[in-house]
Amino acid sequence: MSSNTNKMTFWLIWLVGVVPMAIAFFMYYTGMLSPSSTVNNGELIKSQTLSQWKLQYQNKAWQQSNQWQILHTQPLQCQSEACTNWSSTLPNLVKLLGKDSDRVVLLEVGKQKSMLQTSKLSELGEAVWIVDPLGNLVMRYSPELTPKQLLKDLKKLLKVSGIG
Repeated sequence: MSSNTNKMTFWLIWLVGVVPMAIAFFMYYTGMLSPSSTVNNGELIKSQTLSQWKLQYQNKAWQQSNQWQILHTQPLQCQSEACTNWSSTLPNLVKLLGKDSDRVVLLEVGKQKSMLQTSKLSELGEAVWIVDPLGNLVMRYSPELTPKQLLKDLKKLLKVSGIG
């Protein structure tokens, strides 16, 4: 009787470990049963770096900082209500991060001499971008979204990030 119980216990323990792993492999490699919705508000960007933008400041190559960055790209001077809203709200948004506000820097990319400049500005369009301390573009926010949505996502990123 104890031999039967030992075999049953052995197989139950083995199945408790193997079945979840088999399901995880199946989900990972087939993509089936994966969640289709996300909790982030911005558009997630895959495999793009800030170095691809070739940013310059006053005709000199710009150096990447070791902080999280919020970049506001403006191909034209702010004329739309959405652009004006973002421009006026972004400095306050950094302050709303509280103790993490020193981990984030706000930069503007445009055609004015006081801004960072890039030749890809027309391709990038008007948007707000989050860049990690390693120079990877993480998220993009269109002008239609609100700064409150960016704040929510940025707080999550800073909470789970160990860099910057």
